[in-house]
Amino acid sequence: MAQQNEHIKKLLVARDNEVVHRREVAAALAAQHQRGHEEDMRVAIVSIQNAIEAIDRAIADEKLISSDTLRGI
Repeated sequence: MAQQNEHIKKLLVARDNEVVHRREVAAALAAQHQRGHEEDMRVAIVSIQNAIEAIDRAIADEKLISSDTLRGI
């Protein structure tokens, strides 16, 4: 169980980092008025959000693995 918790902790840190990154890009997008850069930032936000959602799925999977291990499956 301790090892599983370590995996989840690492994923949570990675998720927190991605959320910070998304907020930074969103702030830059809100302040940006130069053509061309806006599209790059939109693409970046979509990519970051996809990463966050993938990490959320990985966390859920780690929790499932952990509960299966506890039940002896």
